[in-house]
Amino acid sequence: MPRLSKFPYCPAKIVAISAVTVLITASCAAKTSQASDESGTLTVGFSAAPPSLDPAKTTGNGQAFLFLAYDPLIYRDQDGALKPRLATSWNYVGTGNKVFELHLRAGVRFSDGSPLTADTAKANFDYLRKVGVGTAGKVAKDATVTVVDPLTIRLTLTAANPDLPTVLSQDTMPGLISGRALADPATLAKQTQGTGPFVLDPAATVPNDRYTYTANPQFWDKANVHYQKVVVRVIPNPNTALAAIKTGQVDVIGGNYTTVASAKAAGLNVAYAPFTFMGLVLADRAGTVVPALRDPRVRQALNYAVDRQKITRALFGEYGTPTEQIQLPGRDGSVQKTVYQHDPAKARQLLAEAGYANGFALPALTTSAASSNLVVQAIADDLKQVGVTLELTNDADTTKYQQDMRSKKWGAFGIAFGSLTTHQMAQVLLRPGGFYNPFDSDDPGLTARYAEAAAAPPDQRAQLDRQIISRVVDQGWFVTVTFSPLFYFSRAGVTNVRVSPGEPVANPVEWRPAGGR
Repeated sequence: MPRLSKFPYCPAKIVAISAVTVLITASCAAKTSQASDESGTLTVGFSAAPPSLDPAKTTGNGQAFLFLAYDPLIYRDQDGALKPRLATSWNYVGTGNKVFELHLRAGVRFSDGSPLTADTAKANFDYLRKVGVGTAGKVAKDATVTVVDPLTIRLTLTAANPDLPTVLSQDTMPGLISGRALADPATLAKQTQGTGPFVLDPAATVPNDRYTYTANPQFWDKANVHYQKVVVRVIPNPNTALAAIKTGQVDVIGGNYTTVASAKAAGLNVAYAPFTFMGLVLADRAGTVVPALRDPRVRQALNYAVDRQKITRALFGEYGTPTEQIQLPGRDGSVQKTVYQHDPAKARQLLAEAGYANGFALPALTTSAASSNLVVQAIADDLKQVGVTLELTNDADTTKYQQDMRSKKWGAFGIAFGSLTTHQMAQVLLRPGGFYNPFDSDDPGLTARYAEAAAAPPDQRAQLDRQIISRVVDQGWFVTVTFSPLFYFSRAGVTNVRVSPGEPVANPVEWRPAGGR
């Protein structure tokens, strides 16, 4: 899927990443650009400090602090292709997507000098099983890991999972930790112990303010190290971040649709790609709190009532992508058909057929995070035109929002969720027990498809994924409105800050000085 202080020269970068979105932008004057290139230092800005520097305990925004120091097993490149990194090759064994082997790169050493071996890789999965969070932690808990030979491990799962190459890439599992550090994991709170191009310099690091990384002398691919030092600074306020770029304090910062015009006016390079679907989850599909939501015609009516083009244009301008589905265009599972054109008359007809000709009240929870409350407010205006009143409660605090969302007190809630594979989204959004499925909704038309798609070979899975997404759209489980993009603004002195729909999250290890190596 989804950070400053004063420096005498430009090198700086800002990456704003949340559980649902990642935002990055950048800029510097020509004079300070030259200073950055000569210094060999890149300065990055992030919107928040990491909750932990332990790769097993960090997801979302914290992972960006780990990209510099830890190498993943599999690397997702800027176009979305999966490439060898610590694993030189990988494959499922047999059929059913339950057994997976990885063959590790020879001659790699961790920053503490210890070698990468299959035993160390296994120890990482054992550690993830105990303390891991996020998708990688769940996979580790479901896997039995065995050492096949000194550089090969095998994962045997209890349930089919077709996404292991993606799960083991940096977006979900930042990298492997040295065996010495795993023997004393408390050390990971203050120092890095990976195989990446940089190591954290604790003496030049001030937690929650500035994190300094220097070149890792043990790194196995020195030809692809583009800076001598990277400084990551914490800048919570996006306006402060933009000001820092304009005054030459940073090289790249995190931005959004509200700052893109100013970034362009300042001469910054802008890269962006759609990433986060935004809208309303019609969670109470059994009608426990809101009886009207039990009827699919009501949920479909709410979808017909919403003008996606208007809302997208008003909130995101040319950068938003109107949508009625949760899967990004072009990804496996994306459906090409359009079901819900804006049609208030059709919405009123369906409401009347379902027995709600006079409309009804729908209590809905929102959060200010990622501006998802603004999308829900726009939805509320459209629903009012067909007689449905959204009774909105907004939680500014994300933690409270997540707690309230799970409490089953609201029939619907706003969401801004970074796109994943269809299998991963099904686990979190669609399946009973999924975090964003608080009422544990299920559907006979989906249950068989989940299992079938999970075990299917690649040439069959895309069609099954499309059937899953199509069923969710037809049943009106969501009122999805738009995909909002991730933005990266970069100054002329930094090149290769690039994203794509296949990989909308930029990685600082790819960035390099203009005219440099």
